[in-house]
Amino acid sequence: MTAVNKQLEEGQASRLFAVVHIMGKQFLVKAEDIVVVTGHWPPKLGESIRLEKVLVIGGRDFSLVGRPLLPLHQAYVDATVVEKTLSHTKIWFKTIPRGNFRRWKCRLPA
Repeated sequence: MTAVNKQLEEGQASRLFAVVHIMGKQFLVKAEDIVVVTGHWPPKLGESIRLEKVLVIGGRDFSLVGRPLLPLHQAYVDATVVEKTLSHTKIWFKTIPRGNFRRWKCRLPA
């Protein structure tokens, strides 16, 4: 651990990555990556957020694997909301022929 901390402090650790859990999905992120999250997302545009559900962090010389998550004092990812847009609505129509059964559901894609 001391060797890993020394590399991180000196900035010698190259190609760091993390696997984070956001809204029920897992994303592999690296420095300066853009992650597309679908569905309702509460943070506002330009807001800085802290992703604390980190499953794996690694680099060239090391990897830290959580079971299932890494402790909060050990790992987190800082991110910034760059863009928020609305997408089209999905319409699900269910019917049973000759049964007088019709259902409509309109939802944003998840």
